Amino acid sequence: MRETLRKLAGGYRREEMLVIAKRLDDVHAISFIPQLRVEDLGAAALPGLAELNRRRCDTRSTARFAADLERGYHGFLASVDGDVVGYYWWSDDDHPHLRRLGVRLGDGDVYGFDFFLAHEHRGNGNAVAFLHAIENALHARGYARLWGYVRADNRPARWLYNMRGYEVVKQLHVRPGELR
Repeated sequence: MRETLRKLAGGYRREEMLVIAKRLDDVHAISFIPQLRVEDLGAAALPGLAELNRRRCDTRSTARFAADLERGYHGFLASVDGDVVGYYWWSDDDHPHLRRLGVRLGDGDVYGFDFFLAHEHRGNGNAVAFLHAIENALHARGYARLWGYVRADNRPARWLYNMRGYEVVKQLHVRPGELR
């Protein structure tokens, strides 16, 4: 009976994830000037992130972002005319996702996670420019390889990562929400 209920509730559904990596000494230049301003994300950014989360009806993430800063995770913030429009988190230390992804960070490795850019700012090359700025900033900090993952069914994100030179290292299947 319990097994039947679990199946009906989707307990056996799996999402296909692609583990990706990129050498940061091979950062492709962009040939346009983006409208985004990209800077390090610190505690002073939390009110702007809270407003972004409110606009996207995701108020739960605001507490998680504060906790991520306390855990020692780092981030980048994208803004346009002073309004926060995106974020990207990263860690060069242990992160719970890494074990599930089967990735061990080596010397010069960094793990990127939780990349978001508001829908109204995804056109005109902004996502490419944001990711380019992130890659350059991490390379300038001495990192040589950037790890991450993307859902296999997220075609726009897969296109972005492919365009920026990321390679699929492996595929895996996870329970929905397991890597959030």
